[in-house]
Amino acid sequence: MILTSFRKKIDQVDQELLELLAERLIISKEIGEYKRKNHLPIQNQEREKEVIKERTQKFKELGFDDEQFVQELFGLIMKKA
Repeated sequence: MILTSFRKKIDQVDQELLELLAERLIISKEIGEYKRKNHLPIQNQEREKEVIKERTQKFKELGFDDEQFVQELFGLIMKKA
């Protein structure tokens, strides 16, 4: 019964992650539209580097020390947007 309970918690967290990723993609599309309308460059490598740096630091503050995971995760997320 304990394993089932853990799996249900994982399923719930996964659902929340998907909802948050969908929300992030919607916001990213809005940013892209704004940038196109205002003739701004779509990609900002400095911003992307700063985001990854901040997220990596936040992950460490949460007790996890896996820079590569955060870099790969947010690299994929930002590539999609």
